[in-house]
Amino acid sequence: MASLGWIDFSKKDRERVNTVLELLRPDGQVDELGIGTMRDALADTLFPGISTIQTRAKYFFIIPYILYDFLRLPPSERKKKSPTNYLEEQEYEVMYDLADAYNREEGHGVIGVTKRRELKEKVARRPSEVYWNGLNTLKCLDSKGLSANAFLNRANKVNAETLVHAIAEEGHGDDPDAGFDNYFNVKVPVSLDWRTGINLELNETEASYLRDAIMDIKDSVLAAVLESETLNDLFISSPSFVEFAKASIDIIDSSQLRRNMVLAHDFAILMEGAHIAYNQELQKQFLGVDSFDDAWDDWYQDLHNKMFDLAGFQPEDIFYNAPTTRPQTRLFVIEWLHLVRANQLDHDKKQKLIRAQELQAKRKKARLQYHQKDDVKQGKRIGLRLLDFRYNNAKIIVQDIKKGLENAGR
Repeated sequence: MASLGWIDFSKKDRERVNTVLELLRPDGQVDELGIGTMRDALADTLFPGISTIQTRAKYFFIIPYILYDFLRLPPSERKKKSPTNYLEEQEYEVMYDLADAYNREEGHGVIGVTKRRELKEKVARRPSEVYWNGLNTLKCLDSKGLSANAFLNRANKVNAETLVHAIAEEGHGDDPDAGFDNYFNVKVPVSLDWRTGINLELNETEASYLRDAIMDIKDSVLAAVLESETLNDLFISSPSFVEFAKASIDIIDSSQLRRNMVLAHDFAILMEGAHIAYNQELQKQFLGVDSFDDAWDDWYQDLHNKMFDLAGFQPEDIFYNAPTTRPQTRLFVIEWLHLVRANQLDHDKKQKLIRAQELQAKRKKARLQYHQKDDVKQGKRIGLRLLDFRYNNAKIIVQDIKKGLENAGR
C-alpha cells in the first residue's frame, strides 16, 4: 500500500501539507460543484461550534485544561518553553494516554488512537486545531477572534513579559502563583487533577457547563434538543438531518429555527439532484451508460413531495449567511432552482449548468471539461451526497452531554 510522506521543515510547511491531506477524503466527500460555503454556513447556524472532524465533547475541555496547566507552572518552568510548544507536547501526551486507556481500539473517538508513544507518532491535525472554532463559540476559552496560531504567538509574548516581572521578585521563581495571569482567557471550570484516570467521558461539571453554553446560543438545533426530551429522542433516532427535520419541524417552538431547518432541508434536497445530474454526465461521457438515470427520475418526479417548500425556496436567504459564496455559484443555485421548478425540464440547460458549474468550481481539475476519467467507475458516485450539515458529529456531542448529566444523577 502506497503512503505519503514529507520532510518536516516548519510549522507552516506542516499546515500546507495538512491542507492537502484534508482533500484526500473517502469517495463521495469532495465538493465537486462548489457549494461547500453555503453548506457550511447553514451548518454553523444549525450546529454552532461543531465541525465534521470533531469526535468527542471531552476535547472542549482538554485543550483549556492544558493551557491552564501551563499558566500554573512556576515561572522558572514556564521560562523553559513557550505556550505553543507546551500545548503541542501535552496534546500528544494526552493522546498517548487516551490511546492506552482505550487499548488503541478504534470507535471511541480518541484522536490518534493508533499512535504509539515509543515511536513518537503524530497526527495530521491536533485537537487544538480541530476544536479551535468550537472552543470559542461554546465559550470554553476566548481568543478574541484570533486564530490558534495568532493567539498562541501573542501568548508567547505575554508569557515572556509576565516572567520578567515574576522572576524579578525575589523568592518567586518557583511560586506557581507568582505572575499568574489567565491570559489564555480560559472560561471552563478547571479541575486541577483532570489527568488522573483520563478518559473521554464528561463529568457532571463539564456536561453542565457545555449544556449551558449551548443553551445560550438561541435558535440552534443543539439548544432545542438539549431542552426537549422529545426532540432529543428524535434527534438521536433519526438516521439523517433530512429525516430529523421531517420528524421534528412541527414540534419546534422557535420560528427562526424552523425557518433555518426548512431552508437547510430544502437546500439539501435541491443539491442532491444537482449531484445526481453530475454523475449522470460523468457516466454518459466516459462510460456511455445510464447508471444514474433512474436515480434522477426518482428525484425529479418526487421533488415536490421531498421539499418542504419548493415554490417558496429563496436562495438569497442562504447567500445572506454565506457572503463569501462565489457569484458564479450563486447564479448556479438560482438557475438550478428555476430549471427544476419549470413545468417542463430543459435537458440541454440541465447539462450545460452542470458542466459549467464543475468547470468554475474545479478549474483544471474538472473531469468533464478536461476528460479526467481515472476515478469514474460504472455506478460509482462521485461528489457530495445528501447534505447532513455535521448532523452525526452533533449527535455525538449531545450524547456525551446527556450521558455526563445522567451519570451525575440528573
